[in-house]
Parts: sequence; structure tokens; C-alpha cells
Amino acid sequence: MSVRPIRKGYVDIPEGQVHYHEAGSEEPCVVLLHQTALSAKTYDPLLASGTLENRCIALDTPGFGGSFDPPGWPSLETYADQAIAAFTRLCPSPVHLFGHHTGASLAIEIAARAPDRVASLILAGPVFMTQAEREDFIAGYKDPITPRRGGEHLMRNWDYAASHNPDCDIAILQDAVVDLLRAWRGRPQAYMAVAHHDTEARAKKVAAPVLLMTTPGDFFHASFDRAKALFPGARLAQTGGDNFPAASDPEGVAAAVRAFLEALDED
Repeated sequence: MSVRPIRKGYVDIPEGQVHYHEAGSEEPCVVLLHQTALSAKTYDPLLASGTLENRCIALDTPGFGGSFDPPGWPSLETYADQAIAAFTRLCPSPVHLFGHHTGASLAIEIAARAPDRVASLILAGPVFMTQAEREDFIAGYKDPITPRRGGEHLMRNWDYAASHNPDCDIAILQDAVVDLLRAWRGRPQAYMAVAHHDTEARAKKVAAPVLLMTTPGDFFHASFDRAKALFPGARLAQTGGDNFPAASDPEGVAAAVRAFLEALDED
């Protein structure tokens, strides 16, 4: 499927180095933010396919992939400032911002925080929780899956990923578990940042055009109507790929993004 090479590199920000994957050359840039607890690697099939001609840059959020490990409990606002610092050094012009799950929450905060840096938002599986859901989420995800000498954490991570993605291609599942193992500290940090963030209030501050994307098998598909209510003027798209749309259905994701960007050019 690969028709163009993926370049990898690091960009320096005050807190450390942010790792990224990049492909394509046409401006404006599309900056991609991954879900927890994956990494920029989840976007490699989309970057490599060449079906989205824009210069695409997938960032590893701090604590994931090749990026630095943040101390303590960073807020989503902190992650947003770090992402802005990283992609501004790579793309000085306003970018189209693509975020999936945690990445969607992060993209919303960035667009509310730095509207001059964001040309549009593409939100895949956006997360809007009720208070009860938020409390359950905090209780279920605040603790890390700590490495154990007996290796039982390896099976626990595999069972976690496999149970949420029963029909996933085994190679994609393998990559997801490798990312989970690397991000055993970053996973609860990012989840708690999302859980304690008022994403709904920040969504109301977004002025950029929005594309809302979902898949029938997405973990947050049942709450997609909440996103539609918060962004009544948004364009809508459905792809395949369940919880891994960019990896499992790169052509479908690229087609939806391309149609959205073309519509923006016509407006």
C-alpha cells in the first residue's frame, strides 16, 4: 500500500523533545494527534498511502512513542501548549488539526487556546462524558498497568486491547499493545488530563470549521450525538476501522478529510 516514504524526526520544545512522523509536502499541513495509549505510528498507513496529499505530521504526545516523559500529572492545557510549540516549529502557517479520542480533546483545547494556529478541526471519535461517566472513567483508568517481574502485565495489556477490539487485524493489535507497554506511565497521565478537562465548555469556544468523524465500532460511537449537538454546523463523515480508523481504513479516512478540505476551499 505504501506509495510515499515516512520521515521521522524530533523537534525541541522547552520541556524536551517531541517525536513526529511526517509524509507529503503540500501546504497547508495536517497535524495528527493520536488516541491514548497509542502513538504517531497509528497514522503511518494514512501517511504512507499518499491518498491525502497534504504535508501530514503525526506527533507523539509527551509520554508516548518517542517523545519525552512528562513528570507529575500534566493538564490537557499543558499538553496543548506543548503540541502548539512543537507543530509551530514544524508548520509556521495555520494547520488543519486531526485528533482521535484523546487527540480530539487535545485538538479542541488547542483550537480554543490558539485560534490563529488552527485552520480547521477534524475530530474522530470525540470524547464528551457525563459526570457519572467521568467518575467511572477516573476510577477505571487512574492507575497504571505497572510492569511486573513475572510478566503478567504483558498479558493484561494484551487482554485489555483485544477485549476492546475483537475484530482488529492482529498486526494493528500488536502495535497497539507495544504502544501500551511503552506508555504505562503516560496512559494514566493522559486519561486523567481528559477526565478533568471541561471539553464541552472549550468546544463552545471553537471558531474553526469542524469535521466530525465516527465509525460504528468506535468506543465513543454511542455518544456521537453529543458532539453533533455541540458543533451543529459541523460536517459529518463515517469511516471503517472501529477504534483504529487511520490504520484500518486509511483510504476512507483520507477521502473524508480530502472532501472536507475541498469543501473549505469552495466556501
